[in-house]
Amino acid sequence: MQIGRRISLNAVRVFATVARTGSLTAAGAELGVTPSAVSHQLKKLEEELGVSFFRRGNNSVSLTDAGERFYQEVAPAVALIERSADALYRQETEISVQASTSLAVRWLIPALDRFRDLCPDVRVQVETGSAPGFPVLPISDVSIRYFRANEDAEGWKLLGRDLSRPMISPSLLAANAEARKVTIQDIPALQCASNNWDWKLWCETSGVSPADLSFSHQFDTDDAALHACVAGLGMVLAPSILTAREIQSGALVGLPGYEPVEIGSYRYQRRLDSRVVRQFCSWIDTEARNLE
Repeated sequence: MQIGRRISLNAVRVFATVARTGSLTAAGAELGVTPSAVSHQLKKLEEELGVSFFRRGNNSVSLTDAGERFYQEVAPAVALIERSADALYRQETEISVQASTSLAVRWLIPALDRFRDLCPDVRVQVETGSAPGFPVLPISDVSIRYFRANEDAEGWKLLGRDLSRPMISPSLLAANAEARKVTIQDIPALQCASNNWDWKLWCETSGVSPADLSFSHQFDTDDAALHACVAGLGMVLAPSILTAREIQSGALVGLPGYEPVEIGSYRYQRRLDSRVVRQFCSWIDTEARNLE
């Protein structure tokens, strides 16, 4: 069996770069080597194949007919190899994460400095969306989404339970106290879920009648409703994963006498199984557990 002629793939890459740039100097700058090193690789390739690829001038080179034919055949292959290598590099240095706007703004983004400490060379791209148009299927490397308590979450790994309770600003609580116990009937409820399904489920599990609630302002995201809650416009139903910052600072407190109720869960799914994706998923698991 005849063994095919073996040539250096690096020399072919050098050839394709020179053919594309038309200059040994420009090719050397792109490849990070000297023009003399480029010239040496070309000469070796031409000697191995027994052809001349370039006509050499004073400050430039041009392709011979043989060089033109060879370039047309090898350039697509060289480009494919470089794209594949670049994609593999990006898989280990970049990660795209999809999450709702409220979860990203209130939990994920503020915590990213800790992931940077763990993986300083990894760049995270955060893609946000609000609930009504948020895609169900993952389109990013890691997708995080919310599931109601009765919603099918097959194939999605649990990140954290939504243990929600009525949250209120201390100033609004104090204004309604007047030396007596404040009840849920005393505080207007803020709306941030379609048809108030969250409040209805919370009431059903807590033994509170929905008729005891009086609804006030309405918002399209949890984040907006929580800002309104801090401003004293009413109480909002929210879990600690969204309110940890306000609870720690004292900007929000739980309405006394009412316990958290599990009304849903945050779950994630990964589209890729690269090393950096596994590291990121392990990190968010740890971050979520620290909030429990």
